[in-house]
Amino acid sequence: MLLDHIAIIVSSEEGVSFYKSLGFNEESREIRPTCHDEIIYLNDGLLTLEIYKDSTHPKLLNNPEAYGLRHLCFQVQDIGKDCKIDKKGKFKYIYDPDGLPIEIREIKPTL
Repeated sequence: MLLDHIAIIVSSEEGVSFYKSLGFNEESREIRPTCHDEIIYLNDGLLTLEIYKDSTHPKLLNNPEAYGLRHLCFQVQDIGKDCKIDKKGKFKYIYDPDGLPIEIREIKPTL
């Protein structure tokens, strides 16, 4: 089984820009007047994000965490200095403009 895409709800264009800043490129947009939202498809060559832009959804619960998507994780070549280390390597968490946790993990070098 292969992952086809990840769907994320954002409240504004700022959320779309956040994911673009992580290296995703816009493929297409679809305005859905009957649903009062817009779907933006972003791709980085390996992964597709299906972004639903709609300011009417409720805010994300984060304390305690709600059931469902806990966070997304993206790999990078070099994470920099502001990170933590666990048995899998270097990582850190950032948050999109709507509060969704994004884990950034450095690709572990192969020996």
